[in-house]
Amino acid sequence: MPESVFFDYADVNKLHRADPFRQRKQASLILPLLMTKSVAVLGGGIGGLAAAHYLGRFGCCSRVVVVEGTHRLGGWVSSTTHHDQVVFEHGPRTLRVVGNAGMNTLALAEELGLADQVRGISYGHPSAKNRMLMVGGKLHKLPNSVKALFTKSPPFSKPLALSGVRDLMAPKVVNNDESLFSFVNRRFGHEAAKYGIDPMSRGIFAGNARELSVNCIARRLRDVEQKHGSVFLGMFKDRKNAVKPDKKLSSNELVKRAKREKWVVWSVAGGLENFVKALENNVLENNTEIWKNMPVKGMLKSGGKFVIQTEEKELEVDNVISCLPSNIMSNVIQPVSPKLSTLLSSIPYVTVGIVNLEYPGQLIEEPGFGYLVPSSEPNRVLGVIYDTCTFPQGDRTILTVMMGGYWFKELFGDDPSLESLLDEALTEVRQSLKIKVKPTRYHVRILRDCIAQYVVGHSETVDSARKLISDMELPLALAGSSYDGVGVNDVIMSAKNAASGV
Repeated sequence: MPESVFFDYADVNKLHRADPFRQRKQASLILPLLMTKSVAVLGGGIGGLAAAHYLGRFGCCSRVVVVEGTHRLGGWVSSTTHHDQVVFEHGPRTLRVVGNAGMNTLALAEELGLADQVRGISYGHPSAKNRMLMVGGKLHKLPNSVKALFTKSPPFSKPLALSGVRDLMAPKVVNNDESLFSFVNRRFGHEAAKYGIDPMSRGIFAGNARELSVNCIARRLRDVEQKHGSVFLGMFKDRKNAVKPDKKLSSNELVKRAKREKWVVWSVAGGLENFVKALENNVLENNTEIWKNMPVKGMLKSGGKFVIQTEEKELEVDNVISCLPSNIMSNVIQPVSPKLSTLLSSIPYVTVGIVNLEYPGQLIEEPGFGYLVPSSEPNRVLGVIYDTCTFPQGDRTILTVMMGGYWFKELFGDDPSLESLLDEALTEVRQSLKIKVKPTRYHVRILRDCIAQYVVGHSETVDSARKLISDMELPLALAGSSYDGVGVNDVIMSAKNAASGV
């Protein structure tokens, strides 16, 4: 870039307040100078597509190439639409509204022209209110109101409100990190950890709460405890330091609609993969190149640039945004930095079995989101989602059974047959939901290494990796579900942050 150019994108924005003729003239001089960078986005999942979208929106690049190793885009976001328009979701199915990351994804949906296709679920909906646990062979509804917090609700032996009293009395333990289970156990009691945090961790991470990091998953709770000695007291005293809603995102029309209608979660008509398709169309319209069926084999430094190596060809670029899983990126980056490769390879992953089941008629006696199973129970599944309680699809019941995760190999071995997982799912719904009839349709998948595990020390690993990249002055950004959050909202925000740094 010429030495005389020292402005940033704010200078371009100022042109909008200038004389129209002068605006066009100056923009024609400035924008070509800004758009000189070429960027490779590694991985065509939801994170990679989002990164490409934001690079196009920020207008900072002359060339953007998304390099995807498989025949399709979207990563673990995957929907099957059958000939009769019935939809099976094989990965994420709903997105949360809360927080800046939640608002950002809603704003992105509006940018993509999906506002009319968004389907919101309000706080009063059964799937928002009713979430169950399977304990002792019975389904128990989790407390969902203030009144319920002061009432003894099985499987809890005492009202959950007493857990808050315990927090006010429990001593602070000074540490840099600990497991999520340990933190909740010492502050709120064993039952809160056993029946609250343990199944929640299985539902979100398919992971073991006794190994997952409180620093990553509940950082603010840990921070206020370390500062004030109590979570509840700390949240009150430290409320001025809570993350503030982004004013620009809050003003988005779809975000305002979600708040007005009190949405908890939302999805897209026809399946969440339609969100992926809209992103793909958007980036193609912005002249982004998409290379499919081209696994990245390696990276090399060439002066101040990177050379991306695939089996078929090479690509030289100024910057790289990696949205590849860290266990794959560790192999790709090894020729450039063995130390960075080692850090990335230390992040563990789990494999999840997913079984979609379709039955005729309405077979769920108590509508809700579904149920989770604590790890202390003998059931061989993580939980069951009642898909058609959230989004009905005619006179049918569709369930998704999740199994394995942290315990996949222990329960099913290295390479179980799809038929054996189907049998496990059918046994579970027969025993728990008393569904005796055969499904009219089903689908079984094994999602190998699909969820990164943010174990104790994960934050330090990620910080060390990014510091090493900075110290080596590599034009590389790490984004995606391996680092800053496994949810779709977190992945998209991670991609946006990475794109803004190019």
